[in-house]
Amino acid sequence: MTDPLESDAGGAAIPKAPKTPMWRRLLQTGVTIAVLALVFGFVLPKLADYGTVLDLVGDISTGQWAVLAVSAGWFLVAYVFVFLATLPGLRFREGFVVQTTATAINNSLPAGGAIALPITYTQFLSWGFTPEAVTAALLTAGVWDQLARLALPVLAVALIALTGDAIWWMWLVSFGGVVVVVGAVWLVALVLRSEAAAIGLGTWLDKIANWGLRKIHRDPVDMVSATLQFRDNVRHVARFRWKWVTIATVANHASMATLFYASVRAVGISSADVSAPWILLAFSLGRLLVMIPVSPGGLGLVDLGFIGLLSLGWGVGADADLIAAGVLLYRALSYLPPIAVGLGSWIFWRVNRSWRRDWKTDRRGEAPTTP
Repeated sequence: MTDPLESDAGGAAIPKAPKTPMWRRLLQTGVTIAVLALVFGFVLPKLADYGTVLDLVGDISTGQWAVLAVSAGWFLVAYVFVFLATLPGLRFREGFVVQTTATAINNSLPAGGAIALPITYTQFLSWGFTPEAVTAALLTAGVWDQLARLALPVLAVALIALTGDAIWWMWLVSFGGVVVVVGAVWLVALVLRSEAAAIGLGTWLDKIANWGLRKIHRDPVDMVSATLQFRDNVRHVARFRWKWVTIATVANHASMATLFYASVRAVGISSADVSAPWILLAFSLGRLLVMIPVSPGGLGLVDLGFIGLLSLGWGVGADADLIAAGVLLYRALSYLPPIAVGLGSWIFWRVNRSWRRDWKTDRRGEAPTTP
C-alpha cells in the first residue's frame, strides 16, 4: 500500500531506506540475536550475578530514583535542542516527535539508522520544511556530534591527569585525540571557507574511495560533487548558528554523561572506588563502540565496554556486580523509555494532520541571508 505522505515530497531529494536483500536482513537479524545471546546469556553471567544486580537496583533510594528520573528526562529531550539550533523555525514539539521516533528506530532495529533517516526527512517535510534546510540541519548536527564524540575522551584524560591517576596509554589517547579533534575542526573550517579546499579534499577522497570500490568491483562515486554538496548544505548554518549548535551539542552529550554517572553512583559505587573523571572516560570510550553496527544501539558490545573500562578504573578488587548493576541500569534508562515514547511519537505523527504543511509553499527552515 502506498503511503499518502510520499506525495508530500514532491520529487524532493529525500534519502530512501536501502532495499536490502532478504538474505542480508535475515543475516543482520541473526547476528544481532547471536551477539545479544552471547553477551547476556554467557559472558555477563560469568562476570556478574543477575540476582545480585536486581537486588542492588532494588536498594536504590527514592531520592536517587528522583535524580535518575530527572536525568533520564533530560537525556530524552536534549537532542531536540540540537535540532532547534540547526533548523530555523522548528518548534520544540516537532523536534521532540522527530527525535524520539528516530531514537526508537535506532534502538529497536538492526541498521536502524538507514531506516530512521528517510522517516526523519519525511516528518520534517510534512511540516513544511524544505529538503535543503533539513539536509543542512542534519549534516551540521552530525558533524558537531562526531567532533564532540572525539573530544570527550580527551577531556576525560585531561581530568584524570589533573588528579594524578593517568597511566601511559591515556597520554597516547589524549595526544591522539587532540590531533584528531584539531585536525577535524581545521579541515571542516577549511572546507566551509574555501571552495578550492573542498575540491581538493573531494579529489583526494575520490581517489581513495574509488580505489577501494574497484577492489570490490563496485561502481565509482563522485566524491568531489559530494564534498561540494556538503559544503553548500552546511555552510550557512555553520556560519550563523555555530555557537548555538555547539552549546546544544555539549548539552546533549552532558545529558548522556550525567545519566551514566547518576546510574553508576546510584547502585553504590563511590568516588573512592571509581573517580568521576574515570567514569567520564569509561562513558566516552564506551560510546565509541556504538559506531560498530552489530546490534541496535550497540546493545551488548557497549555494555561490555562500559563494564570493562569501569573495572579498569576500579582496579584490584573491583566489584563486578556493582559495576554491572550501574551499567545495566544506565542502559535500561537510556534504551527502553525512548523506544516506548518514540513509538507513541510515530503513531501521533501518522494520525495527527493539524501540523501538516506544504513545504513547496511554506518553505520553512530557510535561513535569512544575514545572521
